[in-house]
Amino acid sequence: MTTWHYQMTITPNSEHIGQSIKAVLIHWLIPQRIRGALRLKQHVRINGLYRPTNYQLQANDQLSLVFDQADFRTGESQYPANNSHALDIIFENDDLVVVNKPAGMKMHPHSPSETDTLLNFLAANFSKRHLYSAGAIAKPYMVHRIDRETSGAVIVAKNPVVVPILNRMLKEKVIQRTYLAWVQGILLKNSGTIDRPIGRDISKPFQRQVNGVQAQHAKTHWFKIHTVFQNTLLRLQLDTGRMHQIRVHLASINHPIVGDSLYGQRLNQQRMMLHAMSLTLPLPFDGPKRIITTSLPSDFPKQLHV
Repeated sequence: MTTWHYQMTITPNSEHIGQSIKAVLIHWLIPQRIRGALRLKQHVRINGLYRPTNYQLQANDQLSLVFDQADFRTGESQYPANNSHALDIIFENDDLVVVNKPAGMKMHPHSPSETDTLLNFLAANFSKRHLYSAGAIAKPYMVHRIDRETSGAVIVAKNPVVVPILNRMLKEKVIQRTYLAWVQGILLKNSGTIDRPIGRDISKPFQRQVNGVQAQHAKTHWFKIHTVFQNTLLRLQLDTGRMHQIRVHLASINHPIVGDSLYGQRLNQQRMMLHAMSLTLPLPFDGPKRIITTSLPSDFPKQLHV
């Protein structure tokens, strides 16, 4: 198996002039173990020459960082390419893509025989376009996931360098995610917060429940948009990212998502009415903050009659 090296050359922002390389790497959310590898391997260069991490950056310095695949806990991406499905890529830069995933598409395979997932389709897309990222062949690396039944915006990295950075942004709520959901019933208030821990449902291994086994803190904010007959359209924001969080939380207040076969009922819908509408994403390495918004898919109606 080929071991890849990744290289990034960055011109630090003016605010970093006079700061040490170490301080800038910390600011960029590069994990301590990777900063240690850069220092020990002398893989830090300024204008082509090695510099210790206590070096203070000067105007017009070019900072180059070389990473080895072995430096990362994220294994090398090896998803078989599948060209059978075109993807809706709504944002892209050198380090990542944001894809508008359709409902019904899995994020990643669970066995070698599965090749009809988002990451398989992205592997084919990157290969077809001969993409490189951080000086190596671009490959898809999962950052976060949305359920198979959920549509909408999902971030996928092109190299392993930015995976822990984006994970840290998610954990610290620097990346904000907004969803739309049709739920059953009429909510009397215009907004609210569901703050209930979520854990495993011991009787149903593929489901989660409030106060389940090994429950973890989970918080969801909801805002009512409008009500049509006996269904309400909500805008939702997550403070945490637990498995099935929105689905479990809404079911726990007796307003399950329309079409949710696990925590509600399917009725006449062909899909679950949950859509990841937008992301607020500060790009790694002091890139600008982007608000990335999807268009509503044709199978997610603005008016719902059940």
